[in-house]
Amino acid sequence: MDKIDRIVVIHDYSIAEGGAGILALKAVEQYRARGYPVTLLTGQATTDHLEDLGVTVSGLNSQGLLERSALQAMRDGIHNSNTVAMIGRWIAEHDTPGTVYHLNNWAQILSPTIYKALRPVADRTLVTCHDFFNVCPNGSFLHFGKSEPCDAKPMSTACFMKQCDRRNAIHKYWRFARHMHLNRIAQFDQSPSTFSFIHEEMRLKFRRAGFSAPDTVVIPNPVDAWTNARIRAEKNAGYLFVGRLGRDKGADIALKATSDAGTTITMVGSGELEREASRNFPHARLTGWLQPGEIAQYARKARALIVPSRVTEPFGLVILEAAMSGLPVIVSDSAYLSTDVEHLGFGRRFSVNDPRRLVELLEMFSHDDSLIEKMSHKAYEHAPSLCHTAASWTDAHIDVFNQKLSRASVPSSRQLEARENALRGIPSHSQFS
Repeated sequence: MDKIDRIVVIHDYSIAEGGAGILALKAVEQYRARGYPVTLLTGQATTDHLEDLGVTVSGLNSQGLLERSALQAMRDGIHNSNTVAMIGRWIAEHDTPGTVYHLNNWAQILSPTIYKALRPVADRTLVTCHDFFNVCPNGSFLHFGKSEPCDAKPMSTACFMKQCDRRNAIHKYWRFARHMHLNRIAQFDQSPSTFSFIHEEMRLKFRRAGFSAPDTVVIPNPVDAWTNARIRAEKNAGYLFVGRLGRDKGADIALKATSDAGTTITMVGSGELEREASRNFPHARLTGWLQPGEIAQYARKARALIVPSRVTEPFGLVILEAAMSGLPVIVSDSAYLSTDVEHLGFGRRFSVNDPRRLVELLEMFSHDDSLIEKMSHKAYEHAPSLCHTAASWTDAHIDVFNQKLSRASVPSSRQLEARENALRGIPSHSQFS
């Protein structure tokens, strides 16, 4: 039985600023399509699109950390007191026993303080972990300076000593301090919130890193194919890369390997390697960022997709967008889906530490039409089993919300006190109850 009165979606941004933003807004759209009243609590402000959907919005009218002064970013990035005031006020004025909360990303505007703000309603909150910021200070388990995975346990002495930040040591120590504050406020090991992960390997990674929230669930992302009909990849030549043109995403690996293999590649995206790619790799076509419908025109001419990421990819949306269209994939073992890709027979995996292996795979893919045709059919048939449709993804979230409402008890005196204090701007010292 559906017990939901209202769904409150919480996210740094009110626009689709990236993968997490796209999914947060997709959730808003899907909840509204089901007829639920929806509120967005955001670090930004409302948009015409949200107003057209009938979504009520409460926002901070703020900006991401890099768009603020250094001093303000350092302060508010760790503890944004405006977050507590805004969300605490909304909860105190509008919360009901049937209101549920869906937290997405907080690292750019809302800050770790979001967990303090949500403490009175934590037993009705679902937290989607789109990335690793809830467990790793730099959010990626990556040593950006070396462009290689980081194996240090988060918040250990080894972690503190690693100069893993993409900018400098000061940023690293700031991130470390922020994560100390996060752990103190969020109290993950006691939290009654449900934490969702987009792949089982992501949940295991959190666990191995010391994340001990009691209630976790795996909800893979929804994916739409680039094309409805199978791409006849066996008839095509050249390869496709879709993503940010940076070393963390392995754009340089894709460029060099395709050059060494004597083939061509279309690079969809932009980033710091764009100029180098244009200057030094004449075999590469650069398109900039494209919409899915625009990507399809290049995908229909490609032999396979290359995903050579150095950074851990907990899902890798483009892998399934390509595969569901019938395009075979070559994926680095940094992507959790790489094991599934090989197991289901629609691609190959490789290590970014073995660039020669990627060249060998490209040479094999380029000359074996029979192999590519078999992979293409398997991709088209089996890739949908690794993800949700928009409808089934929404069903999974609604199921979690209703389960939480079934378990939620009448608010305790501490919770009621915390809500009243939030409205009045008084700090709460209570633990989860």
